[in-house]
Amino acid sequence: MSRFYSLVWLEEVSSTQDWLKEKSINCVVVARRQTKGRGRYGRSWQSDEGGLYFSFPLTETFKDEQTLPLAIALSVCQMLEDYGFLASIKWVNDVYIGGKKICGILVEKTKDRTLIGIGLNVNQKRFTESLQATSLLLVSGREYHLADVLLKLLDRIDKNLDLLKERGFQVLREEVKKRLLFLGEEVVLYTDPPTVGILADLSPEGYLVLMTAQGEKKVVSGDITLRGTMLS
Repeated sequence: MSRFYSLVWLEEVSSTQDWLKEKSINCVVVARRQTKGRGRYGRSWQSDEGGLYFSFPLTETFKDEQTLPLAIALSVCQMLEDYGFLASIKWVNDVYIGGKKICGILVEKTKDRTLIGIGLNVNQKRFTESLQATSLLLVSGREYHLADVLLKLLDRIDKNLDLLKERGFQVLREEVKKRLLFLGEEVVLYTDPPTVGILADLSPEGYLVLMTAQGEKKVVSGDITLRGTMLS
């Protein structure tokens, strides 16, 4: 049986993540707009009407739980491919089309649940220029039915979560790796000071493997970008 048997669709919330934190129910909550949508590190997520903004809780135990953002990002890519788009995963929690961000994923732990938040740009016609974002409408020139996109994505997520739970990240790793943005290219890891290296691999634990001047470096967390660009 699918995990996603109950759905609440709201006009506006501060964020779907916050809404779930305040409720004890387990459901998928969707909002047409968010007034305080956010991504990792508390970064703001532009949440105008036309996008798909939703969250859901997980109460299960997963093998390789740290790879949940990658499993969700893979699901988003696969759903977009079903629509004919070519999408890439920017480690660890973003999805890009044509060099611009189209989806962000937020994973937050509470005492008894893991909350998954997803923002997918679907029918928006414009973004703040500094965001370097795009939408399905801007890429394809056509509008999409949000409920259809949601149901297709939930189906992909459900199947990949089953695989992650039963077999671990190993069964998803190659699928993630072949969609990994910047693989084989020189990137900058924003540490203090920044680290420069070739993005050489994705480890069995879902970490990045960089080949630096000092040797191999396994990246557990942080932001990367292609050297010489401001992609974020």
